[in-house]
Amino acid sequence: MTQHSYGRIIKLIYTYGNFVITFLMVINLLIFFVNLKVSKLFIFPIIVSIVVIYIVNRFYFLIYKTLPRKILLDNDKIVCSSFIFNKHRVETIKLNEITSISGGIFDGRLNGIIKIKDKRNISIAISHRISDSTKLIAGILSKVNKDIYEHSIESLKKLTDEIVKRKNARGKN
Repeated sequence: MTQHSYGRIIKLIYTYGNFVITFLMVINLLIFFVNLKVSKLFIFPIIVSIVVIYIVNRFYFLIYKTLPRKILLDNDKIVCSSFIFNKHRVETIKLNEITSISGGIFDGRLNGIIKIKDKRNISIAISHRISDSTKLIAGILSKVNKDIYEHSIESLKKLTDEIVKRKNARGKN
């Protein structure tokens, strides 16, 4: 059984980052509203600020609900605990019941949130910043169903090909 968790700084960012960003954006909104009397052009930054606040809050609420701070990987299951909204919540996902793995490296990005769903519609999120993330992902992929494994490996191959193409393009310049 391996244990994976986040460092203190990452925990702080995932827990309180939303509050800092939202607070700064609300201050921006107040400034734009005050200056709206000066020029009607400030309506555009007001709209952009509201959209940014919405997107950031939506992202963080997804993280709050699905990102466990502690993950235990066993031979046949993932035990997730210490969620941000509910520290006492514990979710267990059997590796052979995983129905999809998406996001992050499986969507062609080197970083990002990886989403795992199972047959019971339990969904968890894993950041690439978790301790020993490659071992965690490899351990999960080694025990999932063959079709999920093949789809995930295909996504990883596409990402690898993209990285090689970028390196080759830089080398020729």
